Amino acid sequence: MAVIRCGRRQFDLNLITVEPVLFLYMTGLYLRGPTFQAFVFDKICTDRYNETFCTSLQNKTFQEDHKTEEDYVQSQTSYWILRKNVVELVPSCLLVLFLLGSLGDKVGRKLPVILPCLGEVLSSIVYLILSIYPSSKVEYVMIAAAVNGLSGGFTSLLMSVYSYVMHIADPANRTVRMGIIESIVFFAGTVGVFVSGVMLDNTSFVFVFAFISGSSFLGLLYALLRLENITANTTRPEGEGICTYWFLSSIKESGRFLMKKRQRKRKLHIFLLFIVLILLMIATVGEADVLLLYTRRAPLSWSQTTFGYYKGLENFTRGLTLVTVMPLCRKMRDTTLGLWGLASKIIGLVVMGFSTQTWLLFLVVIFAMFQGFPAAVARSLVSNMVSPAEQGRLFGLVAVVVDSTGSLLSYLIFNELYPATLAFFPGFSFMLAAGLCVIAAAIMLWLRVELREKALDDTTTAKPRRGDTDNVSTGTSCGVCETSTNV
Repeated sequence: MAVIRCGRRQFDLNLITVEPVLFLYMTGLYLRGPTFQAFVFDKICTDRYNETFCTSLQNKTFQEDHKTEEDYVQSQTSYWILRKNVVELVPSCLLVLFLLGSLGDKVGRKLPVILPCLGEVLSSIVYLILSIYPSSKVEYVMIAAAVNGLSGGFTSLLMSVYSYVMHIADPANRTVRMGIIESIVFFAGTVGVFVSGVMLDNTSFVFVFAFISGSSFLGLLYALLRLENITANTTRPEGEGICTYWFLSSIKESGRFLMKKRQRKRKLHIFLLFIVLILLMIATVGEADVLLLYTRRAPLSWSQTTFGYYKGLENFTRGLTLVTVMPLCRKMRDTTLGLWGLASKIIGLVVMGFSTQTWLLFLVVIFAMFQGFPAAVARSLVSNMVSPAEQGRLFGLVAVVVDSTGSLLSYLIFNELYPATLAFFPGFSFMLAAGLCVIAAAIMLWLRVELREKALDDTTTAKPRRGDTDNVSTGTSCGVCETSTNV
């Protein structure tokens, strides 16, 4: 047994299973995000004007003298980002709903991990080929998007990783394992975005897309060679058709989960927590989608390196506070931490929308350093409101309803809104994101009052017993009175 010891602490390396796949995949994904936006920006600009003009457009003074041309390139770039995201998300959402969710239960947890990794490798190769041939049409980026979408994309990977970990984790450390998974996403974002600007400014699109292809291939290779194909040992019920068994059972299970009668308004609480997660997803993805274009405009006129430094620092502080500050606040209620994080995110978005100088925008990293709290709190609360047997279905719905639907709504809203508001207030998109977080904060505040009343009612009617599963599920022991370990 491979064990690392540090003083009194020890860590069993055999506990590492699917985590490296997630890190390598998300590193490539975060690296591809700003690279794709810059790639489309340059391609649209050179197709419309010429390479000399586009190179000069990076100069702040030149931007101010050619505002109309810059607004055109930014608007078209935003539209192509929208098209690409829709082509990726729609098929991935359908695949998770109708196939990949049940595939993991009936064939094994390994294949749903491998498929999105394979799609990422193939789509990265398409981007690499397009970067090698600069004269290629911008429309060809849809080929890469379609390949990624038809393989399940990041939505499928998140669903399959959560399901894999939930299947193998010991109940005693399940929330800790899930917290590690969430932290890996943030730290992968730190590495991916941080190096993206440096790579682009000092190499080329060819090198960056080749690097992404290599990172994705390593993740695929690890999944093929290292992961075990754990199964749930399910069999097709007698008399049930193949179509129903493979494609429709997942929908039926989701419907039963949503319609199930629950005590003490739990169904309402679960619904409201899903709304909070969706609002957070819309605001977060919308911010990320327009930030690169926003910072490339005058008066900021950032280079790719500066943007990479900013996003890398933001992701690092978000992940660091999630794994260091939150465990120190164990005596605080979950909803208190959620409101704390939402306030931090709202302040950061407002400052971002009015930032006209680089130093002011970098202060957002400090103002919004607790923005990782709300999502962790909401996932923890909703997880405590369902039984252990429903955890897998819960995370499948979170992947589809929150990650896919929230992201898709964000793309549709912000990639249309940003070009339309360039003329009078370029930072309007961030104000809208802040407004969505205000709504999420209002819901969280209501839940704080509601759940506290439930906890008080429970403590006055019956003394909690150690191991009482009903108290745990309603949040009277760990779900409400103190923060969970899902950080």
